[in-house]
Amino acid sequence: MTNDPLQSLRLQMLNDVLPVGLGAVARLRSARAGDLLNDLLSGQDGVANLRQDGEDDARQVRDLLDQLAPGLGNPVVEVDVEVQSRPADPSGQEEDIQELQERLALMAERVAQLKTALPATRTGS
Repeated sequence: MTNDPLQSLRLQMLNDVLPVGLGAVARLRSARAGDLLNDLLSGQDGVANLRQDGEDDARQVRDLLDQLAPGLGNPVVEVDVEVQSRPADPSGQEEDIQELQERLALMAERVAQLKTALPATRTGS
């Protein structure tokens, strides 16, 4: 991942600050300014409550930003991908084939047992 400070700031603003701010605005609109003040004074738990209240509105704002320019509201997060190729292990394949053949033989044996048992139950009824 690149260490771009502007990208990190933008991600933090969209993911952390925007939901809290919109939660605070929602509280002010609904005339719950007392609740807003209590949440701001109660520390991390209060901020978490504001974030939860504003998350739906923040998601809508991020989606609208994405409609303007893809990746603007919900930025693509860069990841490092590393692929390691393994050579095929032919001995493992032989063991798998042998195990498969054993299981198929066991299934065939059970089917034969069922076929012999079914006529006995039909005549016994």
